[in-house]
Amino acid sequence: MSIWEAIIQGIIQGLTEFLPVSSSGHLSLAQHILPSTASGNADVGNQALSLFLHFGTLLAVFIVYWKVIWKMILEFFGMCREIFTGKFEWKLDKMNKERRMVVFVVVASAFAILLFLPVFGWLGLELADGEPVRKLSDLSEYFSNDSDIMAEGIFFTFTGILILFATVFEVRIGNVPKQKEGLLTMRNACAMGLGQCIAAMPGISRSGTTTTMGMLTGAEKNTALEFSFIMGIPAVLAANLLEIKDTEWSAVSGSTIAAILVGVVVSAVVGVLAIKFLKWIVSNDKFHYFGYYCLILGVIVIVMATIESIAGVRFSFGS
Repeated sequence: MSIWEAIIQGIIQGLTEFLPVSSSGHLSLAQHILPSTASGNADVGNQALSLFLHFGTLLAVFIVYWKVIWKMILEFFGMCREIFTGKFEWKLDKMNKERRMVVFVVVASAFAILLFLPVFGWLGLELADGEPVRKLSDLSEYFSNDSDIMAEGIFFTFTGILILFATVFEVRIGNVPKQKEGLLTMRNACAMGLGQCIAAMPGISRSGTTTTMGMLTGAEKNTALEFSFIMGIPAVLAANLLEIKDTEWSAVSGSTIAAILVGVVVSAVVGVLAIKFLKWIVSNDKFHYFGYYCLILGVIVIVMATIESIAGVRFSFGS
């Protein structure tokens, strides 16, 4: 893996992690056509890079929203103290904005259990190590590591349709006063938690899906966007920590580690810029443009996958 490849993937990760266009889908496409991965599944170096690029974009969230996150951390410890002293007020309408967000992050994160329910065994699919695909997390891994990009094309198309449905047609359901106050409801948190699980598939945007699910259940769009970024911290952090222990670090060379460090810095810097850009986009009612982008990209990828399947060729740069 070269430094330039790490920079390219860092830029892709930084942009697509936050812009509602799916970072996992774009990284999967990038690894599909880059020379170092064109011969098959991504090697350990590329897997390690993909893993640490997510830490770079997590850093970007902390940089942009550090004030809100810090207040939430203080509220969390305050809540713990009040629970143990029996002074905690359980009614949501008695809580301030940050305390409500702490509660809703917990609620949304609880939906992650859906990733581990063994309901997909009937598909008859197997992972690279021969283990059967049983859970949604297995299905995500299967589509991310296979040599076919048809699934990514379908999921890109789904993302585009979802964004357009929520923005062009402006479907709004819910409590209007809560929207004006910029507060979330339990219904918003549950819908966005479900959306985060669905976004495990490569090509389905996490930020796009969670934000639109919040909008469709009545949340004000800027509030839904902010919560989308913050609610993703526990899930992304937990998933990456689990992947770290499963990575074969002995197979990662020194030059690859250097490339990974460069990629992390690039993804963090680009991620900060992407968050600020998306906040501007949403505030100016241009969110639907991303829906058109995902829809067009999805169709292009489906066509590419169809050509690869019929002609037995693979689109790639280099040898």
